[in-house]
Amino acid sequence: MPRHADPALPERRRREILDAARACFRQHGFRLTTIEEICAEARISPGALYRYFDCKTDIIAAIALDARAEAEAMLTTLSSAERLIDGLAELARAFFETFDGDGDAALLADVWAEAARDPLLAKALAGRERIAVGRMAAAIERAARAGGIYPALAPEEAAETLMAALEGMALQRTLRRESASAAAVTRFRALALHLLKPKR
Repeated sequence: MPRHADPALPERRRREILDAARACFRQHGFRLTTIEEICAEARISPGALYRYFDCKTDIIAAIALDARAEAEAMLTTLSSAERLIDGLAELARAFFETFDGDGDAALLADVWAEAARDPLLAKALAGRERIAVGRMAAAIERAARAGGIYPALAPEEAAETLMAALEGMALQRTLRRESASAAAVTRFRALALHLLKPKR
């Protein structure tokens, strides 16, 4: 009887490669890690890795883009002011906690440093940034139309400001080597409240 291909295998294998790459990047840093080391950690051949990623930069881009995709997606469902503020705080928590693991804070700094050198990575991150800002701006606009918030800025400008604050706070936590994210989430939530001015 012929064996059927596992439809979940590609995503599982991709995840294994990303997990292996994270482990290597934590230990050696992005620039010093080789594809061979990632393959050894993932227990796959270079040929198998190249079926999923064209180069090391593709791997770091995937790690960066996956970091907040799920939390960003939930912003599309937010409408009321209370849910919007809570949703933004949850987005911050998810983003900060993605990089709370041992060595992951330095990985975040590596991503941004590499983007400054690599135009392809910078383009990929800029594309993700546009999606995130667009989703956040749409949620802000819905809540404003419903009369639940009175933003100090236009929706897209407010979203860009909040995203810049989110990423700046994440980098600050990296430099300070902060491990707990609760205080940072509280500060981000306070900023969102101040900027979006929900109806009391």
